[in-house]
Amino acid sequence: MPSPKAVAVTVSVVAAAVLSPGTALAASSPSPQDITWMKTSAAGDLFEIQGGRMAQTHAHSAAVKQFGARLVADHTKSLGSMKKLAAQMKVTLPTAPDSKERAELARLSSLHGAAFDKQYVKTEISDHKMDISDAKKQISTGSNRQVINEARKDLPVLQAHLKLAEQTQSKVG
Repeated sequence: MPSPKAVAVTVSVVAAAVLSPGTALAASSPSPQDITWMKTSAAGDLFEIQGGRMAQTHAHSAAVKQFGARLVADHTKSLGSMKKLAAQMKVTLPTAPDSKERAELARLSSLHGAAFDKQYVKTEISDHKMDISDAKKQISTGSNRQVINEARKDLPVLQAHLKLAEQTQSKVG
């Protein structure tokens, strides 16, 4: 049986290894992948907020309007959380959706009624599938524990949005 001193030394060595800044999941500076995910996620939140607001004025279906309102609420919350994390890590987030997302918003803004409903929901299904894939990748291969936890927190919300988008699509065609 090891002496109490040997146990204490072993515990100290293990604790030092687990808490060491060199440990992959230590609360360290975010990696380039972490930063890319943070920026992409924030730009995506901005896209969802703007698109959801647009749904309030362009959609015909009450289900699409409700879906858009849910996206505004949830992605506003997500963006607020990401802004706090980014400030702690000194990461500058985008203040607008990316160019592809801006082009899609422009396209959606030219549609109204049933045409908007169908395209908006189709866009949201595609976008949320990509967002879910990105969040899963960040969870499995990210470096910074705080950023990984942010992705873990976002994932079930994104999955719920995808399910809701698919249900909404069945109502609008």
